[in-house]
Amino acid sequence: MKRALVLFAAGLLCSAAAFGQTELQKPVEPRSGVGVQIDLGSVIRGLSALLANNPASAPAFAPGQIVAVWELADAQEPAAFAAAIQGQVLASDRLEALALHVALIAVDDERVEASLQLLRDRFPTAVFDRNALVYPQEAAQDGARARQYATALIGASALQRLARSVRIGVIDGAPEPNFALDVAALAVERFAATDAASDHASAVACVLACRAETGFAGLAPGAELAWAAVLAPGPDGRERGDTYRFARALDWMAGRRVDIIHASLGSAPNQVLARVLERTLPRVRAIVAAAGNGGPKGKPPYPAAYPGVIAVAAVDAEARPWADGTRGEYILLAAPGVDVWLPVRQGHYFTGTSYAAPFVTAWVAQRLARGQPADGAALCAAARDLPPTGRDEATGCGLLRWSP
Repeated sequence: MKRALVLFAAGLLCSAAAFGQTELQKPVEPRSGVGVQIDLGSVIRGLSALLANNPASAPAFAPGQIVAVWELADAQEPAAFAAAIQGQVLASDRLEALALHVALIAVDDERVEASLQLLRDRFPTAVFDRNALVYPQEAAQDGARARQYATALIGASALQRLARSVRIGVIDGAPEPNFALDVAALAVERFAATDAASDHASAVACVLACRAETGFAGLAPGAELAWAAVLAPGPDGRERGDTYRFARALDWMAGRRVDIIHASLGSAPNQVLARVLERTLPRVRAIVAAAGNGGPKGKPPYPAAYPGVIAVAAVDAEARPWADGTRGEYILLAAPGVDVWLPVRQGHYFTGTSYAAPFVTAWVAQRLARGQPADGAALCAAARDLPPTGRDEATGCGLLRWSP
């Protein structure tokens, strides 16, 4: 049915083009209350996204790829791993800040599981797993236009620049280079072979630090951003990264001594990523991640489900849990993430735990800048409890509540 709708909309677009009736999309006006605005290009993109952003339709692993991680002090060579399984080393890197070595190895896809078992038996001091694919935790946009509500819902109406500089490391795609951000510094390191800017990344950057004149005032103005671009379009056109890039990005951030790491991304649980996260967590003040868009019965994504990571769920303008959000005991907090207007490409509404998570990252940055605690217990104590009473699997300890 969804594919049929996409084809139908594509036919409409072709007909319009034949009569020369194409029209540039107009900016969305976020301050005029409730309204509806439709353009044919948005319909096509929205319907296509129903397919492209469906978590169930996306492959969880890169075919025929194994990723390995081991201690720098351990005299192992990736070539030995590859030779043991008749594979090929695709890439390897030293993670100097984390004192680890990571490698990517190719093998026939039908031999991956057997190869993993052989490697684990023969090289017990290293960790091996499939190369999990990492996806933005965003949802298709349905074209609905609602009022701006996000900052009011969490009580963040009187925003101030950070009292002192806080370094936020963001793992995502590359943001639009000319985006109007109020930051003390912005360093972008590319770990993916693409020069394309990402709307997903730009939206995350905007929640953190958009200038007020854009129509949305970012919640952590004055932050230093260290940006690791790990996403690139896959064969299906959908942005994705992988465990290997993610591990390298975490090491880069540890080397830059960031205070907070933000990831609006998620993958299947992965032993290699778990080892790298274990090494990263003590080196930062917090890691914040999107809790996932798999629905109430979806599997928890990594890194959000890893112990010690602040997992953020999404709620709508009425503070109700987003119906398509993943549930689980790992969720710590909830934040606005349904139809959040942001001035990306003249203005769009964004939905998904991807867009809820940076609200919490900004809040953590504000607390650190003021010398306030930002551990899980402190964040829970400051949150606004949502029904049902007490911590629950939909919204954790409750809604982010901005406080001076």
